[in-house]
Amino acid sequence: MSAGIVILYGMAGTLMVLALARRDGTFQKGLRRALEQFLILAPRMFCALIAAGFIAKLIPSEFIARYLGSEAGMTAVLIASATGIAVPAGPAIAFSIGAVFAHAGASVPALIAFITSWSIFAAHRIFIYEIPLLGLSFLRLRLVSVGATPILAGLIGIMVGWFFTLPLGTVP
Repeated sequence: MSAGIVILYGMAGTLMVLALARRDGTFQKGLRRALEQFLILAPRMFCALIAAGFIAKLIPSEFIARYLGSEAGMTAVLIASATGIAVPAGPAIAFSIGAVFAHAGASVPALIAFITSWSIFAAHRIFIYEIPLLGLSFLRLRLVSVGATPILAGLIGIMVGWFFTLPLGTVP
């Protein structure tokens, strides 16, 4: 079991114990809220995993390994940064795509650039929220101020890999 799973289960267990200790219905309210969230997120995760499965079959592993693998170096970071911008979806699909890339041979710096780019530049968020609610001036300033972040994050990933001589070709 990975450390992340242990931490998540540990946090959930601790919060459940704390809620039970209150003896004021907090535990039941928490369970109800968890069920509501599950009913909302489960169909999305199902669809996201189906989409990721199709992406895995539509984009050949050799293509991903060639252009996003450790041999591609900085080119992989640039391609992954552009790909992150182009993913018009929420975290369920973006992280599923990232997992597909990882299992197909994408390098860790490319994955860092992809997720960072998606987090900062999610196209759907820009068109649905930022432009209508905050305007083009805000969007322009935000994009100029953080535009290089995915590339810098990928570059830092490359440098950390060199420093620690980590195998950056695959993700466990």
